Amino acid sequence: MKTPKIHCGNLVAKAGVAYDFAEITGKLDCSKADKKTTFDKLTTIGGGAYFRGWTGSANNLTTIGGYADFQGWTGSADKLTTIGGSAYFRGWTGSADKLTTIGGSADFQGWTGSADKIKLNAGQIAKTICSDSQKAAFAALGLVLVDGILSKVISKRGSVMRVVIIGKAKQLYIVERDGKTAHGATLAEARADLLVKIGNRDTTPYRTWTTKTKVSLEDMIVAYRTITGACGQGCSHFLADKNYPAKVSVELIIGETVGKYGHESFKAFFNK
Repeated sequence: MKTPKIHCGNLVAKAGVAYDFAEITGKLDCSKADKKTTFDKLTTIGGGAYFRGWTGSANNLTTIGGYADFQGWTGSADKLTTIGGSAYFRGWTGSADKLTTIGGSADFQGWTGSADKIKLNAGQIAKTICSDSQKAAFAALGLVLVDGILSKVISKRGSVMRVVIIGKAKQLYIVERDGKTAHGATLAEARADLLVKIGNRDTTPYRTWTTKTKVSLEDMIVAYRTITGACGQGCSHFLADKNYPAKVSVELIIGETVGKYGHESFKAFFNK
């Protein structure tokens, strides 16, 4: 059986290119594409889809994980069932007869298609469908997305995986228990971090903080891990290409961690 091709990350489509990806894990931008730009094998887009003004096709597309902008697109999405975010159909001349789930809001003004089966604001349903589809595509390539970190699986035994983060050379361990996961440079470190996630974490010191509170980066890391249960390796991976000042605000970290592990729980903690 031939392994489906996956593009990891965002993709800006080029004019005249026939892409053979089955999945794009990030966003797809077709603003520079033309009629000869095609995605005939594409079934899943992990992020948002920007089809505005595109004249090409994506006839096998079933799932869009983020927003969808179809304004002026002349193609159709006959197999599309799920959009994880908001959808902008204004002026689209195509059809999506199998579309049932939109996770956010929808603008249908000027759309000539049908929306009889659509259930709006089914956010969690849409996210689950998109997440399951993405995991299946990764698994087909021997990849795993854990705590927002994409890795190649070297070996797996029970609840323990030995992996290499995509773009890195060093091997890490991932352990799982009760639906929680953690990374570690060693198996012992991963298990210790897992205990942080599943243990009783005292968030009392942070109840007086607001979104404007500024503390040292070290203190913010401790706060983030305590509130969200994020593992040490996950935080280290996130910070690898960052250059933050000596003191950072809660507001900054909320903005910086969008789409990362723990973002929603960290944000909710300060927006009660």
